[in-house]
Amino acid sequence: MKFGHMADLHLGATSDPVMRRLEIETLEKSLQRCIDEDVDFLIISGDIFHVNIPDLAVVRDSVRAFMKFVETGRKIYVVYGSHDFSPNSTSIIDILDEAGVFVRVGKPSAFNGRLRPSVITDERSGALITGISGRRASLEKEAFINLDREFLASLKGFKVFVFHTGIEEDRLEGERYEGISSTDLPTGFDYYAGGHLHRAIDHSGKKGVVFPGPLFTGWGADMEATVRGARRGFFIVEANGAAKTKFIDMTAFEGIYKPFDAAGKTAQAINDELKVFAEVGNVKDKVIVVKVQGDLASGKTSEVDFVSFRDTLTKRGALYLHLSRNQLRSREVTQLTVNADDSAEVEERVLHELEGIVRTKDENLSRGSAKIAKELLARLRVPKKEGETEGNYESRIVADGIETLGIKRLAEG
Repeated sequence: MKFGHMADLHLGATSDPVMRRLEIETLEKSLQRCIDEDVDFLIISGDIFHVNIPDLAVVRDSVRAFMKFVETGRKIYVVYGSHDFSPNSTSIIDILDEAGVFVRVGKPSAFNGRLRPSVITDERSGALITGISGRRASLEKEAFINLDREFLASLKGFKVFVFHTGIEEDRLEGERYEGISSTDLPTGFDYYAGGHLHRAIDHSGKKGVVFPGPLFTGWGADMEATVRGARRGFFIVEANGAAKTKFIDMTAFEGIYKPFDAAGKTAQAINDELKVFAEVGNVKDKVIVVKVQGDLASGKTSEVDFVSFRDTLTKRGALYLHLSRNQLRSREVTQLTVNADDSAEVEERVLHELEGIVRTKDENLSRGSAKIAKELLARLRVPKKEGETEGNYESRIVADGIETLGIKRLAEG
């Protein structure tokens, strides 16, 4: 018996066309590698998409890749991840399950007051596969408490338990997540296919718990870790007796990580440093992750010319720039500390905290500025339509921004 184990694909996490192309190419190559390795089935342990109702272009391209695998007669077994799950709407995972692209395992039912997850028998291998889906804020922890452990222990054969939850014993210093203890997992399984932790962890020789980490890494912290040397991929598992794992490195890009400390410097001094790096660094065909942080001695953060910096890197052949500047501050703006569970909530709180700090003579902008800023950000995030030219896209975004700000007369005059 042989199977693949992936997790945390986060398809659609990036809107950049170059990174999206790399993302889908990595998925296609990974699925083809599974076919070439003659696996019996594939497990994906949650967070297949970055949001539960993703961009349909992302769904189209990924389903095409998944179906090439499924049409060979093999199954893809999945659970929800915290990004796939939605308490109020149908997830894309449910739709693809109904369509025969995926087989969602561990669908819950109650039996004598206990949670009994559904068990699937893989036709090619005879493996028994079940599990627990992940939910937002680690709410799946209650499911582990209520598991019908006697039922699961009674199952006979090679057993795989799929889950999307962090294990507390694997937490590193600085990592923040609510997980479960390894002792909370049901006993007696031959392989525990984990997801949610964004680094490869292989306890197959001891506890049987394995996390492949993310397949691609299309967002900030993961991208930084990748360009600093973390390898990305998935596991091939051979189960002729004890499970033996082999990590398949699918790292899609190499890159450069460059921090800039702005503390005590002027905006112009930072511009000079950025210019030197962009014009001299070996950036061709690399993903560049730049972090600019600290309190400027003088000047505004808006005076740091990130546009020219990005343009220079692009002209010199850089694949992509991921720019982190949320900790760059001028002395005119008060430092904020915001704790929240997701980026949308952080954004909401920050905008309300900053409302009124940045002054404007325009009364329309000063009233409800947080609401206006949120709407403007939403419009700026709208991706280019299929077939739309760069010029038309830019014109549409500018027109939307002018309408949101209510400055049409000013823009025309």
